[in-house]
Amino acid sequence: MRLGDGNFFNLFSRLVTATNPDRDRDEWQAGAVRWRRRRHVEWSTLSFQIETHELEHAVRPRWRLVFVHEIWWGIDRGKAIRNAHWVHLAQGDRRDVLKWFQARQAEIDA
Repeated sequence: MRLGDGNFFNLFSRLVTATNPDRDRDEWQAGAVRWRRRRHVEWSTLSFQIETHELEHAVRPRWRLVFVHEIWWGIDRGKAIRNAHWVHLAQGDRRDVLKWFQARQAEIDA
């Protein structure tokens, strides 16, 4: 698994569901990580939704990760014309981030 590959995005989604099952919180704690989610939506003839997640591991090793999921629709809102996600490591070492995510995966799988 690498930051930004399909396996990472799938695990990210599983972790969101495991730590915020009803998706009703915009800020929550997942272990040593403070998780903040923001959603921006515009509905018109060209519509979009951008959801951002900021994860901050505040104890050593410190890291901060930004995850973005964007969806665009044309007039037919039943069919997305763009559905993309990307990740940016704003602070820290990617190996520390991956280690944390892999530990959470082991917890979910158990």
